[in-house]
Amino acid sequence: MVVLLVFLAASVGAGYWVLVHPASIFVQWAESDFPQRITKISFGPYPTAQDLQRFKAAGGKYVVSLLDPRLPYEKVLLEREQAEARADGLIFKDFPMASIFDHRIFNNYRQEEKKAAEFLKKADGPCYVHCYLGKHRVMHVRDELIREGVSALDWTPLGTNRQYWNLVTRLDRAQKHFDKDNFAKVLEILQPITQGDVDVAALRGWSYYRLGLFEEAAAAFRQGLKLEPTNPRNLEGLGYCYLQQGQPVMAERLFERVLNQIPDQEGAMVGEGLAYLALQQKTLAAETFRKVLAMDPTNAEVKNYLERADAE
Repeated sequence: MVVLLVFLAASVGAGYWVLVHPASIFVQWAESDFPQRITKISFGPYPTAQDLQRFKAAGGKYVVSLLDPRLPYEKVLLEREQAEARADGLIFKDFPMASIFDHRIFNNYRQEEKKAAEFLKKADGPCYVHCYLGKHRVMHVRDELIREGVSALDWTPLGTNRQYWNLVTRLDRAQKHFDKDNFAKVLEILQPITQGDVDVAALRGWSYYRLGLFEEAAAAFRQGLKLEPTNPRNLEGLGYCYLQQGQPVMAERLFERVLNQIPDQEGAMVGEGLAYLALQQKTLAAETFRKVLAMDPTNAEVKNYLERADAE
């Protein structure tokens, strides 16, 4: 037991270290590139000290962060970046838009998104706008700029790496179609992307899954896990594929790995409950479904699962 506790503590500590070191190889697999050229508004990932120096040398004036100090690891990154920007003579602005895996956490997300866009419209010098990976929050701000009528000349691919722009634009379009259940369209949009990317892998995987193509889905999720072995979205997706393929033991292990990182991840909790149900561990299944309903009392699907666990 002592050995297990030490291992878990070390795992948590290692995970936190990765989060506060975005330049590490573990995060670089997932993040976008820093812009190769600077225009009025450039988008990208959390910048290194060297990135900020390059931005300043290219005539940059404002660093606009979308990180949120209410997330502990982002608070550390914000404090570090603010000090580095000040040392380089850059003006630092933060519009906190907390999200995890592109899911908004606090209810002021849209307000901050609008504030960021309003600031960028009036900025009197080049701005570097970033979130953590440079894929999701920055695209929401870009969309708000579009709605506000800001000229695309202010943030064309000339200001940002073309491969990055193609990636995030396709991801943004694909996600919108995924939200509308247009899964075949998602796969069509993502098809030209050949570089390895955990978000592309997850979106492909879940689209194949929703189309009932479980082998293709599993292959996509595995590709994502080759890039980032602890990625929760791909772990959860592969777990559901194992359930569909009649391998509940493997599925339960993957859901547990997700829950070790994010204890209240609802999808992984439901999956774990279904794995317990398939393994005839009815008491554990019922306990798990009740935990989900405590967080989401209106979840009719989980209510049905609980009835099955209690009945069996």
